[in-house]
Amino acid sequence: MILEEIMKRHSGRAFTNQPISDEMLNSILEAGRWAPSCANTQAWNFVVIRDKEVLDEAHEALSGGNAYAKAAPVMIIVAAKEDGGCGAHGLPYFTMDVGLAVENMLLQAVHLGLMGHPTAGWNEAELKEITGIPKEYRIITVVFFGYEGDISQLDEADQAKESRPRKRKELSEIVHWNHW
Repeated sequence: MILEEIMKRHSGRAFTNQPISDEMLNSILEAGRWAPSCANTQAWNFVVIRDKEVLDEAHEALSGGNAYAKAAPVMIIVAAKEDGGCGAHGLPYFTMDVGLAVENMLLQAVHLGLMGHPTAGWNEAELKEITGIPKEYRIITVVFFGYEGDISQLDEADQAKESRPRKRKELSEIVHWNHW
């Protein structure tokens, strides 16, 4: 009863460098645009990088643990103002809004036969300088999109990560009915 795209989605590390069509990329961006957001503030901004020279420069801002992502043909930086979302109850709803947009994008990628991998582990100041993201914005995540590749092309540590079965906690560990 769970959507196939949810069950197929995984944060894989093996990408091919096969380009993604404009139509597919726009479809992924539209999926992000249509995500729900607190008070419809739509706090997200997407910086799409697919130009080889800009990608190469942006790759230098990645942590070593994200080296696998250099094979992906598309990098999308997701940024938002910390005060750009809805201010209800003084909570940082912009982070939830960005998360919803990114999940829509990831599921759309799966629907199109692609893979997406959201990351942490990059130099925010460098990426902002390379892309011109204004100082009042925070980079919330950097997501790589592309076609899934052969895990044998990864280093040994990443191959081991890719070979592990997907696990989730049992519902009984995370669901509380009426009381904690």
